[in-house]
Amino acid sequence: MRTVLLALLLSSGSWQLAPTAAAVRPMQGGRDTLGYRVEDVRYRSDQLTLAADLLLPARSIRVPGAVIIQGSGTSDRTNRWARDIAEALVHRGVAVLLTDKRGSGASEGDWRTANFNDLASDALAGVQLLRKHPEIDPNRVGLVGLSQGGWVAPLAAARTDEVAFVIDISGATVTFAEQTFSEMANTARRAGLKEDQVQEVLDLNRTAAEYLTTGNWERYEGARARGLQSEWRQVAEGFPESPDLPIWTFLRSVANYNPLPYWLQLTEPVLVLYGELDEQDNVPVQESVRRLEFAFRSVGKRNYQIVVIPGVGHSLRDPRSRALAPAFLEAISRWGEQFVWLSSPP
Repeated sequence: MRTVLLALLLSSGSWQLAPTAAAVRPMQGGRDTLGYRVEDVRYRSDQLTLAADLLLPARSIRVPGAVIIQGSGTSDRTNRWARDIAEALVHRGVAVLLTDKRGSGASEGDWRTANFNDLASDALAGVQLLRKHPEIDPNRVGLVGLSQGGWVAPLAAARTDEVAFVIDISGATVTFAEQTFSEMANTARRAGLKEDQVQEVLDLNRTAAEYLTTGNWERYEGARARGLQSEWRQVAEGFPESPDLPIWTFLRSVANYNPLPYWLQLTEPVLVLYGELDEQDNVPVQESVRRLEFAFRSVGKRNYQIVVIPGVGHSLRDPRSRALAPAFLEAISRWGEQFVWLSSPP
């Protein structure tokens, strides 16, 4: 059973932790045995000092650069999923800023109260850092959003003309509310609930959503209390028990978020990657693809690719080896060679 932070309307793209495994830190300074160098860096985002590992490829003369936008919850450079993706990029000749999300690792701030605009500002601060680095081509610095970071990436890119490309990995393009209700239903079904019980969980989720807009705590509290007396009480226990928890502040700031208007503003190359099996987990994959395809076609955008990798889920890992799926790595390589890695973006 997932924890409280996944249990809401609330869940998926908001406070769920990105896929993780054991923390790994390559050797600092110099070239490590994996074929790239690592610099421990600090940079400013408004009043905060943020921290990251800067991974530099062996060939480090005016290479492209990418800022990793971490997923939801607390996540830093030791997140195995984020590091595996960063390493896949650096081995393809891309310098990567593997960030400590604000309030995580060595970064200042508090991710629990940061809204998407705050996180977009952090991402753009990372872009500025890379653009000033002597080994990085300032005209080929982009964003790589992971999970919730895939919501933040288009918002950040729409605020500047200094982002050269955007990669969205497992980030939904439906609204925040749609994504979280879909994931809540999937969570309930995986918990073994019957379909009528799934609907009861979603009803509780709706009262949580209503509380965000109406402030009617009594209705939500009563629905949660009934859930605690039901056969699905373990799910109900995951819903916040107090109106004073900081998650409510975050949720009010993002509950109406729709990424599509920001995607429509982007002229730079875009790559969007999903795992086919994520449809039963975090992301409404088919609907996300349908909407984004329609949106891009409606404005005549051509420099984009949307790829759904069969047989893998949200983390895009091979279910047997647990390594990033070869088809995922191949999709990044081909797109990058066409749009970013070998030449300036068209």
